[in-house]
Amino acid sequence: MTIVFTAASPKLIVTTADSAVTLEFGDSREYELGRKSYFFSGVGCVMTWGARDHNTIGRFLDQQQVTPQTHDVLSLADLVQNFLVDHYRPSALGLDDVGYHVAGFDRQANPRLFHIFYGFDRPRPPDQLERKYERYDHSPQIGTTYFLYNGRNDLAQPVIQTLIAQLQSGRDSRFDLSRPSDVARFGDFVARFASEFTPEVAPPFLTFLIASNNLALKLVNQTQAPLNDDQIVMKLRELGYKTLPGPPKV
Repeated sequence: MTIVFTAASPKLIVTTADSAVTLEFGDSREYELGRKSYFFSGVGCVMTWGARDHNTIGRFLDQQQVTPQTHDVLSLADLVQNFLVDHYRPSALGLDDVGYHVAGFDRQANPRLFHIFYGFDRPRPPDQLERKYERYDHSPQIGTTYFLYNGRNDLAQPVIQTLIAQLQSGRDSRFDLSRPSDVARFGDFVARFASEFTPEVAPPFLTFLIASNNLALKLVNQTQAPLNDDQIVMKLRELGYKTLPGPPKV
């Protein structure tokens, strides 16, 4: 399993993923590191969670020669859906839940966020008895920020709900979500929090900061210590951020 976290706002998209890969050997488990994020400059980012068997999304996308001249974030989402349904076909392989976050800005500089997956909705409705293929559009509305998190949802959700409650109550918080650097720190925090509970989530934690022109810079956290705020601010300045997006509506 894993943690994949995306925060999409009108001016900035932040995506974070860990690097742990769980290997099953009968009644035993082992863990190794593996790639879960794939960024295409000028187009967008794909991050995967869930089943790893036969999940060759990176190789598939590389073969499509994704460039800003031929693709945008919408066609990138189409490619991911095509891979999942027509090439990967986890339902035919009897696999567990697996999915992808596809994030980026469209040609009109609007933030777009899609969740494309095979599995159960989370939380799972009582009447949902079988896994399904699904594509949800979680693109944020004007003036809002949307949080999408998958993998170990059970560990990410209480952290996110606690922060939202803290902000809604007006109490002091170490995270000001009107600050892009704090949104980046929070994604890293969610991943590190989960990693304290289970080896299914582990560093290095990769965070992409995606600007409205779909240029992005990557932050790599090799440890379970917090990201350095000065490093985040420096990366944001390299992307041209001089003003701050407004706080999310929750």
